[in-house]
Amino acid sequence: MTKIARIKLTLFLALWLAALAILPAAPGPTQAAPTAAPSEGFAHAAIRARWERDDGPVAARRVSRTWLWGPGPFYTNYEPFEDAPEGNYLVQYFDKGRLEISDADADPASPWFVTSGLLVKEMVTGRVQTSANGGYDLGPAPVPVAGDGGSGPTYADFAALTGRAPRREGQTIDPGRAAPPESQAYGPYEEASGHNWAAVFRQFATASDRPAGFDWLYTLGLPITEPQWVRVPVAGVERPVLVQLFERRLLTYNPANPPGTRVEMGNAGRHYWQWRYGSPNTADMKTSYDVSVNVGRAPQREVTVSQRVTLTSGTGAPLRRVVFRATWHRWDGVFTLGTVKVGGANAQIAWRYGVNLEVMLPQPLAVGAQASIEMDYRLKPRPVGGRTGYDRAADILSLGDAIVSVVPWEYGGWSYYPYSELGDFGNGVAADYRVEMRSSGGERLVVGGTGSATHNPDGTYVFEAKGARDVAYIISPRFVDPLQDASMTRQAGDVRLLGYFLPEQREAGRRQLDLSAPALAWFAETIGAYPFDTFTVAAMGAPSLRSDNYAQEYPGVYLVPAPWLRLAIVPGEWTWYIPVHEVGHQWFYSTVGNNQIADPWLDEALTTYFTAEYTRLKHPDLYQTAWRSMTGSAQRSRPVSAGVFGGYANEAQYTAVVYDSGTLMLDRVRRAMGDADFYAAIREYYRQYAGSRAGPLALVRILQAHTDADLTGIFSEYLGY
Repeated sequence: MTKIARIKLTLFLALWLAALAILPAAPGPTQAAPTAAPSEGFAHAAIRARWERDDGPVAARRVSRTWLWGPGPFYTNYEPFEDAPEGNYLVQYFDKGRLEISDADADPASPWFVTSGLLVKEMVTGRVQTSANGGYDLGPAPVPVAGDGGSGPTYADFAALTGRAPRREGQTIDPGRAAPPESQAYGPYEEASGHNWAAVFRQFATASDRPAGFDWLYTLGLPITEPQWVRVPVAGVERPVLVQLFERRLLTYNPANPPGTRVEMGNAGRHYWQWRYGSPNTADMKTSYDVSVNVGRAPQREVTVSQRVTLTSGTGAPLRRVVFRATWHRWDGVFTLGTVKVGGANAQIAWRYGVNLEVMLPQPLAVGAQASIEMDYRLKPRPVGGRTGYDRAADILSLGDAIVSVVPWEYGGWSYYPYSELGDFGNGVAADYRVEMRSSGGERLVVGGTGSATHNPDGTYVFEAKGARDVAYIISPRFVDPLQDASMTRQAGDVRLLGYFLPEQREAGRRQLDLSAPALAWFAETIGAYPFDTFTVAAMGAPSLRSDNYAQEYPGVYLVPAPWLRLAIVPGEWTWYIPVHEVGHQWFYSTVGNNQIADPWLDEALTTYFTAEYTRLKHPDLYQTAWRSMTGSAQRSRPVSAGVFGGYANEAQYTAVVYDSGTLMLDRVRRAMGDADFYAAIREYYRQYAGSRAGPLALVRILQAHTDADLTGIFSEYLGY
């Protein structure tokens, strides 16, 4: 389960490429991308409607009030919450707060269909809620509540001020050492929480210009501290600011602001996101797979699989269930589940979003304890070719995303998602795989895929892969066997490249190997050693669906659609650099893992940019051609940080934001840092996170730590962080 190729191609690809020749030149490396449109990127129509009610007039400049949410969402995810119907729920983060849908099947007309997260309450208590009565502790957030950041009182400082206070309505708020230029009074007392409003905040919450249907309790929640005067840096100048914390929001009053903008919603959404997602929070599960695959005969090529998964719990608390990703269950009639056993006994199961298999454990699994889960299932491959189907004409079977695998446990729960037509299916942690492949009818098959392969005399293949994030296999009786034909192999340092192609594809397959081998050597020399000893390059069946017509990589594997092998390879154009891109993914996602559904920029933008860098440094004469192709469609309809569920209209828009604009961002970062510091940072990033998963701020922090240049403006502009 890795990522799609950088460019999604249609069956009209050749015409599209021809048209490029007459289009105006795309922006070069120094040209900025367009300004972001503030009202795009919504994951659900109901979230958009709530934002448009509250902030649409602000975005359109029809009113002069300050933002209630912010100019648009900057991060989208499905966060664990055991009491939600699906076990998690859709969330979107804005500058000022978070909007969420806990039950997509509830009545959308209900005012509580979309809810507002209790972000400030969680930051003050230090506990992230992942169920009605449970969660995990991060400790009170050491994030400044106001000002430029980096100094001033934090949410953790306010934790001591949450006890019930006496009634003070009408009294003057103690200025303390803040020395404000004016006094402010207490407003009404909230008996439910035991705190007094600041009168100026109560006026703001109940002002006549609030949007129709606005409910301050829904948006702010109850006050959980008294109002406090503090001194914080604002635009580089230390100023007195009145601050009060509510369950869901933070309100500030700055006397230095122009009238009408002195009261503002603080950036509680960004503060919470920084606190919760500031560092990786992935449990070390120590998972291994022992898989037996039997491949049936043509013309169906039905597959039976039996597997045993051994898992050691590392969640920090007893584990009650395990969630697997079964992508092929998405398609009717394709996936049939047989028995599922835990420790030899039949297990209770449930499906989440149709592609996630929840297996209940007979008793909670203690931290450090081991469970053995066995299952068998049957696959009836769709006759659609591509990475997840069977090409009957060519007799090529692709088992991409076919092995049922454990999803990550991170940020307090299992990290699983609905199926998406955009992006990739993968969201895996490194595990050890042993996969045995055989023909159920004794047929001679040639099999390539993830891991070091042993071909036994009885015709079976055994693949061993240590620390692989996923596995994929390509099968045909017609492939030229690279284990028998040295012309279909290449060497890149200690890595052996194996090419799996039909006899009529020999020359084209060798060209793919010739493009892949030097790229693999360059990435290993430039970024860090490749962790596997084998890399598979193979033809997959002709995709009969337009949506599948792209190259695909998996750990240790690069698959190219068979029809592409008939196209001329044009130096500098996509036919030349796609192999480089897919090789690059072996470093970004396969080795340095990430959540490619919520944070796809961490692999797609990096891989695209280093494909450009490979060209710049190794083939400078081809650089401008490649650069235009990789960045020419860049758009800023939403932040580069928007995930797969960020409300994209289509694949082209997703590519334009995550790949192309992400590439422009990284180019600006490299130019600001200089090559030496930039590449030192990338090598450090690889060293720290090889074999594990990087969180969304990991790369940002390492890049900033390697330079005196201030990168804040670049990341804020493109990522919204």
